Amino acid sequence: MSVKCIEIINKMKELAPPKLAESWDNVGLLVGDSNMRVEKILISLDATKDVVDEAISNEVDMILTHHPIIFKGVKHINTSTVIGRKLIKLIKNDICVYSAHTNLDSASEGLSVLLADKLKLNDSDILEPNNNFDVLDLCGTGRIGYLEEMTLGELSHYVKDKLNLERVRVIGNLDKRIRKVAVSPGSSMEFAETAYRNGADVYITGDIKYHDAMDYQEKGMALIDAGHFGTENIVLPMFEEYIKKCFGEQLQIITSKVNKDPFIIR
Repeated sequence: MSVKCIEIINKMKELAPPKLAESWDNVGLLVGDSNMRVEKILISLDATKDVVDEAISNEVDMILTHHPIIFKGVKHINTSTVIGRKLIKLIKNDICVYSAHTNLDSASEGLSVLLADKLKLNDSDILEPNNNFDVLDLCGTGRIGYLEEMTLGELSHYVKDKLNLERVRVIGNLDKRIRKVAVSPGSSMEFAETAYRNGADVYITGDIKYHDAMDYQEKGMALIDAGHFGTENIVLPMFEEYIKKCFGEQLQIITSKVNKDPFIIR
């Protein structure tokens, strides 16, 4: 059994409308023919060279990712660059690649909502409304809500448990009492000020830089860096569940076993 690539694309557009993507982003069908038949689909956070090889060895027809395989401008496609080698392999093996990135982050049932649900935030609302869409009350990046009161130190262990992480980085007084919590997946420190203005006791995201950490420590808002990978890899079960819901037994779904956090904890 199989479906056309365009059928998968249309369902992904329903989940994460392209209009929600930031202007700098690159989402949609980035490699391949929308009319080709798809029997096997590989789900991954990234389309790394190992993931591309995994797709080829599993004879899949399509890769569905969160992070776009083509992000910065590509001036040539040849074997002298990593991106060139990946694209050539994909094209030679008739493998399509579709990516839903910032449009998925701010979708009404997207990654920000999933992250808030994973952490069991109560009464959560949009942190940063998305101005690219006509349903502003439903779409936006990040969530802000409440947890039962605990210390920052206790929250750090709670986050590790809920996101299945080995470690997190914490900025702030570990004895500080936490109740109002803001979250946003990936590298989202541009929304930290919004969290601060809305009275968050802590902001949970990834890729926190040193000077940002110092600034918010002095402002009195705690931060937890749960990692870019750690706050976004939760998208894989979401993708799998959604594709199964849309297509049932028509597609064979494979979740990548080789896409891992590039940072090694030692």
